[in-house]
Amino acid sequence: MSMRVTVSAVQFGHRPLSSFEEFAAQVEGHVALAKDFGSQLICFPEYMTAALLSIDGDDALDLDRWDRWTGPYVQLMQELSRRFDLFILGGTHLAREGERHYNTAYLFGPTGEVVTQRKLHLTPCEIDPWRLATDDVVRVIETPIGKLAILVCFDIEFPEAVRAAVDGGADIILCPSATDDRAGFYRVRYCALARAVENQVYVVHSALVGRLPRVRFFEQSYGRSAVISPCDVPFARDGIVAEGEWNQDLVVTGVIDLERLQEVRTAGSVTPRLVRRASYPVATVAFGG
Repeated sequence: MSMRVTVSAVQFGHRPLSSFEEFAAQVEGHVALAKDFGSQLICFPEYMTAALLSIDGDDALDLDRWDRWTGPYVQLMQELSRRFDLFILGGTHLAREGERHYNTAYLFGPTGEVVTQRKLHLTPCEIDPWRLATDDVVRVIETPIGKLAILVCFDIEFPEAVRAAVDGGADIILCPSATDDRAGFYRVRYCALARAVENQVYVVHSALVGRLPRVRFFEQSYGRSAVISPCDVPFARDGIVAEGEWNQDLVVTGVIDLERLQEVRTAGSVTPRLVRRASYPVATVAFGG
């Protein structure tokens, strides 16, 4: 297995659509560009399929309206993964399973396989009015280009979720996200940087951008995608391997080195994975007054 991997994070600019073919052409354009840059893995953002709701109405609250696009979306991503011979994290889609809906991330492989990871922690609108269900398992996905885990947006803000993935062998965390303002974006970005440092792991952060003025909860999306590394001598000093420009529809590509990652885990400037503790007793000390 090659230890150097070229990865791309998409800043997917959603906008009102007139057809599924328009959506497919936009997605294919990003995949083709990533392939031109030599990418082996491309990550799209959370809720990238929200723009499909604008084709025949704008009611994001009607969960059944998301269902009509599940089949075409999965078929499109499988076909692109095969044709361009790369792994595609197709962002997330609001998908029905039985009687419940989940915010589900789909990883598509070039031989046709699909692995899913449902979101673990819900934001307020996902709790009410959507009443989504959650996953309880963090999956570590073994691929020819490395071991991956997927933590969707809010999930990256929980250190124990990333630690579970890394303890399970993950070297790359894929973080598709959707945030509608600067504060929301930086909650995710700062946590992604922290998780990369404390776990000595790469994070691919893919942000949704653009506007859907008539689709509830997606009136505007704000962010910039990045490939993130630990902060240590062999890596970028600020932990940013590559980063896009604010709120543009574009592809961000960088090269990560999994062999170098293994080296710093045992012989880096600091070695948090070697000295961390599983738990800490707490002592309350009265002082003053």
